[in-house]
Amino acid sequence: MNQDEVDDQEDKIIPGTLIQSSDDSTHENFHHHTSHHHRHSLSYAPASLVELHVHLDGSFRHTTLFELAQKKGIQLPNGMEPTLENFMPYICIQSACKSLAEFLEKFPFFTPIVAGDVEALERVAYEFVEDQAIQGVLYTETRYSPHYLTGDKLTPEQVIEAINKGLRRGMQEFSVDVRSILCCIRQHPEWSMETVDFAEKYRSSGVVGIDLAGDEHNYPIEPHVPAFKHALKLGIHRTVHAGETGSAESVRQAIELCHAERIGHGYAIIDDPSVYDLVRNHDIHLECCLTSSIQTNAVEKYIPKDSEKSEKHFFLNGVITKTKLHTHIRSKKEIWHPIHHFARDCLNFSLSRDDPSVLQITNEHENEHALADLKLSPAQLTQCIFNAARSTFLNDQGKKILIQRLLLNYLPEVVRQKHM
Repeated sequence: MNQDEVDDQEDKIIPGTLIQSSDDSTHENFHHHTSHHHRHSLSYAPASLVELHVHLDGSFRHTTLFELAQKKGIQLPNGMEPTLENFMPYICIQSACKSLAEFLEKFPFFTPIVAGDVEALERVAYEFVEDQAIQGVLYTETRYSPHYLTGDKLTPEQVIEAINKGLRRGMQEFSVDVRSILCCIRQHPEWSMETVDFAEKYRSSGVVGIDLAGDEHNYPIEPHVPAFKHALKLGIHRTVHAGETGSAESVRQAIELCHAERIGHGYAIIDDPSVYDLVRNHDIHLECCLTSSIQTNAVEKYIPKDSEKSEKHFFLNGVITKTKLHTHIRSKKEIWHPIHHFARDCLNFSLSRDDPSVLQITNEHENEHALADLKLSPAQLTQCIFNAARSTFLNDQGKKILIQRLLLNYLPEVVRQKHM
């Protein structure tokens, strides 16, 4: 795919995130994203994707946040005019982001717009399912911390029940299979055991596992180990954010101490052959996120010095704005991103978007830039989808059914009739 083809793809619909352009004109000399607000019933892609690492609170539609902020009288800092363009830099990451810590600074601004509001929580969950359907997602696992979304007004149980209601309504209407993962937070070990109890309580309502998210550098894993051991005894599935901006040792601890079946990100394992082999030998699934890894500088030390960088700008109502979105990186070096290593060595990994609204990306965007920027092959991307399917937190029968449904899109009918 050449650059013109990539830029052409950037003009495609971004489902449900922003305001629809009233001007069909294009600006040839700019990289841009076109914004859409109205629902496009004919834009639903064939259901052929599986996404495992996507944060619900990083997936809120921009228009929904803007609308709710206006209704609730939430003001922009420094008396700024409440327009969407002024609102965007506070909810979306800019290309100049220097670290994961800076990336996470967006959340305290927009999370309170939804937190503590049952109606809003149900709405964003429902809209999440619709946006997944538009992008051709067949099965997805979304994650969130119920404690972070209480807004000091609700109980964590009320948060879970509101989100479950929205997810159920979305699944019924849009035919996407959705499960949820409850996040423990490194900064709050006092929440972890209760989070495991919630996962057990709501297991029959679509909660399939727990996660550990948060600051790897400043908050150790040890206070969370008892909760994860308890989850293991209960048969609750476990994934852990590790090796994103932390070290390979963080991944080892997640596997050996918290019995992680999957690792969120895990890029740092290429720095330690023993941890790399641990992941490979135990078939630990790596939940990789391409644009996120660049925007949080998780892979900064691996980026070749001769790389070419390009920035995307927010495009509103037919006009290019000053708001910079994510950065794309290309290099003549064939192997540089940790994902290159995982693909070369056939590790069990997949691609997800992490926080799609904060990053302003779609699954189509991620796949296209994996092809164009990382030069992964279509076969490798297809393998990622089936890796994700066999690594879901569904039971064995559920995985079998999911894979059979995927094969309907990937195998010719004559082959399916003969072998299935």
